[in-house]
Amino acid sequence: MPRLNFCPRCANPLTTRSDGGRDRQACPDVECGFVHFGDFSIGCSAVVLREEAGQTKALLIQRGQEPFAGTWQVPGGYAEHDELLASAVEREVQEESAIEAKFQDVVGFRHMTVGPSTNVYIICRLRYEGGEPNYDGVETADARFFSMDELYSVKGVQNISRWGIRQALNTPVGAGLSIDLHGSDPSRWQLFGLTDIDPGDWR
Repeated sequence: MPRLNFCPRCANPLTTRSDGGRDRQACPDVECGFVHFGDFSIGCSAVVLREEAGQTKALLIQRGQEPFAGTWQVPGGYAEHDELLASAVEREVQEESAIEAKFQDVVGFRHMTVGPSTNVYIICRLRYEGGEPNYDGVETADARFFSMDELYSVKGVQNISRWGIRQALNTPVGAGLSIDLHGSDPSRWQLFGLTDIDPGDWR
């Protein structure tokens, strides 16, 4: 990510100052108070399983664009700044594969500090609701459900996707971080926990 030159709040040229024990880019105008803590992104991906002829199969999409064009992965993308995680991952599944699926729980996440931004990549388990895989030929080159044997025989399946699928297969639904409906506000925030807390705790 290119270094910022100007304050995004007031357009003053940024300087460097010590803040929190390290040098950071900051606005020299103390009334503005802007400090640049870095660039961050939240990725979300979906393990969607369904049964076909007695076999459990997992949904994968083939990337149509760089980076990693041609590789296979669970569908996913970035949560927008004004979008809740469960909504974001459901949207990404529909956009990339035409499959309708509903959020169930979080089965794992990766925190990465290399790349253009610091990234948290959250792997969610979604319940298959309906539809058949389809792809747009641009962002996605293919979309299919694969058996567990095929996950290890198809060339180019990303390791993090295999890992996420195994997490979903080896844990019961609800064993991951699920939305605590008592502590969440569907229009503004979602609270995730290993179990729902008694609603009386939120009074």
